Amino acid sequence: MAKEITFYMRAFPPVSLTGGECNLSCSHCNGKYLQHMLPAETPEKLFEACRYIADKGINGVVLSGGSEPDGTVPLYKFADTIKRIKQELGLRINAHTGPLNREQSRTVVESGVDAALVDVIGSAETIKKVYGLNFTPEDIGNTIKYLREFGIPNISPHLIVGLDYCKINGEKNAIRILENSNVDNVIVVIIIPTKGTEFEGLNPPPVEDVSSLIKELCKRMPSTNISLSCVRPGGSYRDKLDRAAVLAGVNKMAIPSKAALDTAKELGLKIKIHKENRCCSWP
Repeated sequence: MAKEITFYMRAFPPVSLTGGECNLSCSHCNGKYLQHMLPAETPEKLFEACRYIADKGINGVVLSGGSEPDGTVPLYKFADTIKRIKQELGLRINAHTGPLNREQSRTVVESGVDAALVDVIGSAETIKKVYGLNFTPEDIGNTIKYLREFGIPNISPHLIVGLDYCKINGEKNAIRILENSNVDNVIVVIIIPTKGTEFEGLNPPPVEDVSSLIKELCKRMPSTNISLSCVRPGGSYRDKLDRAAVLAGVNKMAIPSKAALDTAKELGLKIKIHKENRCCSWP
């Protein structure tokens, strides 16, 4: 059980490097999440989007977007602009990567990205079923290895819970991959059954299953920060999940519910709260 917990009340704004477009239209998303991101599909638009964010007094951004045909987010196509953003605006840049190869990893690290957010999926069957792609859990593990090899300052992989149509399939293997990797944080993401996708109408993964996975993470990776992501279902499910996550041992949480705050107080945890925009992958 964690003795302290950090709550992040406001997330970094997300920016899509592909605008509203995605080559894959995966079953769980179908491009819907891109609609809530600032579009920045050219280097010029990316710099202007980041300048807009910096001018609002926000000190960081999450780079994301639709996927290329190989499943990667095309960060490597924006390397020079990312360098310019770091030099001229000084923003912290956290970035979703997808399964990068060695050369793509080198380019991303040399661009100056501060933190890599790698989705870790433990089932090749689920990858094929949901993404329609043939990369493997081992390719994801190699992405983490390459990024660390080239000196990325922070690796905060995302354990995606319920990607197989809201069922648990491969998450324990994903934990084994994480356990054998050198990472700074593990961010637990819970699939949201989203309107306009094949997941619409499904029930999210049972809270008890999510809690069990968090306990397993805390047991296997006791010196690693375990965070609950801002990406999780809302309503009464969120209240139940947040309480269970605190009881299971997370020591970081994005946009907590009252249930999370109350549970932390009940347990007598030392509580730290960041009210400014800040990602839960922050070191």
